[in-house]
Amino acid sequence: MQPPSRRLILAAVFSSSLGVGLIFGFQPPLIALALSRLGYSSFAIGAVTAASLIAVILCGPFYPRAIARLGLKRCIVGGIVFAAVILLLMPLWPSVPLWLALRFIAGCALGLVWIASEIWMNSVSGTESRGTVMGIYGTVFSIGIVAGPVLLEFTGTEGAKPFAIGAACLILTLLPLAVLRQVTSAPQEFTPLRGMSGALKTAPIVMLAALVAGLVESADLTLLPLFGLHSGLDEQAALLLVAVFMAGNVVLQVPIGLLADRYGRRTLLGICAVASCIGPLLLQASLGVPLLLWPLLFVWGGTLYAFYSQGVALLGEEFAVEDLASANTLFVMVYCFGGVIGPSVGGMAMDLWPSRGLPVLLSGAALLMLGGLAVASARGSRRQIVG
Repeated sequence: MQPPSRRLILAAVFSSSLGVGLIFGFQPPLIALALSRLGYSSFAIGAVTAASLIAVILCGPFYPRAIARLGLKRCIVGGIVFAAVILLLMPLWPSVPLWLALRFIAGCALGLVWIASEIWMNSVSGTESRGTVMGIYGTVFSIGIVAGPVLLEFTGTEGAKPFAIGAACLILTLLPLAVLRQVTSAPQEFTPLRGMSGALKTAPIVMLAALVAGLVESADLTLLPLFGLHSGLDEQAALLLVAVFMAGNVVLQVPIGLLADRYGRRTLLGICAVASCIGPLLLQASLGVPLLLWPLLFVWGGTLYAFYSQGVALLGEEFAVEDLASANTLFVMVYCFGGVIGPSVGGMAMDLWPSRGLPVLLSGAALLMLGGLAVASARGSRRQIVG
C-alpha cells in the first residue's frame, strides 16, 4: 500500500486543526453563559476561560518529551479524543472549581494537538510553499474559531446538548487523520526547558511575533466590543466589529502566505506590522463611517494574524526538523503568555485613557514588531558587510 501523499497528510492535519479552532471558539462563550446563569462572578468565569491558555504555558516544557515518545499522529489523535471526553464530562458537574480543573486538563490536551499539528505541517511543507501552507492553516483555524459561536446558535447553551454536539464535532474533524494508516513523520528530539531557551536566542524575532500576536489578538477579541460600546455603538454594531475583524483573519491568510513565499516572510511581516500599526490609530475616526470602518477592520484583522501564521512558517526556516518540537513549543508558550496578559493590559489602557488607550496599545505592539524586524535586518546587513 502506498503511503499517503503530502497533500493528504496536510488535509488531514488541517481538519484536526479546524477542530481545535472550533473548540477555542465554541467553549468560552458556552462556559461564560452557563456559569453566568448559575450566578458566578465575572472574575470566576474569566478564570475558567483562561485556564486552558495557562495550561499550555505550564505544560509546555513537557510537550517535546511527549511528542518524541508518542509521535505526531498519536499526539494529535489522543489529544483530541481526550479533550472530547473532558467536554462530555463538564455538564455533569457544573461548578467553577470542577470546570476550572477540567478546562485546565483539556487545555493540556489541546495544547499538545496544537503544537504537534504545527510541527507536522512545518515538517512536510517544502520551503517554497511553507508560507502558503501556514496561510491555509491560519484560515482553517480561524474558520473553526468563527464557527464556534455559530454552532452555539443551533445547539443553545443549556443542558448537556451543546457539550455533546461540540464533542461530536471535535471527533468528526479527527476522522481524516485517523483513517490515514501508513503515515510517517520525522523523529522529534526531546529538549528540556533550559535547552528551549536556546530557541529564543536563535530566533528572537520569531518569538517576538508570537508575543505580539497573542497580546494583540486576545485584546482585540475581548475588548473591541467594549471599545465600540464606550464609543457610542449599540451592542449589535459593537459585536460586528469583531465579526469583520475575524473575517479579514479568515480571508487574507492564504494571499499573505502566497506573497510571503514569493517576496520573503520577513518582508511580508514588516508590511503587516505597518498595517497593524496604522489600523488601530484610524479606528476612532472611522467608527461613524461604515465605508471606512469595515475595510479597515478587515485588512487589520488579516494582517495582524499573519504575525502568528508566518511566524510559524519562519520556525521551519530557522530550525532543523529535529529541533522543531522545542522551538514550536516555546513559540506557542510565548503566544499563550501574550494571550493571557493582553486583555488585562488592554483593559488597564482603556481605564487610563478611555478613548485612545486601546488603539495606542495595539498600535504600539505592532510598532514593537516593526522595530524588532528593523533591528534584525540591520544586524543581518552588518554581518554581511563584516563577512
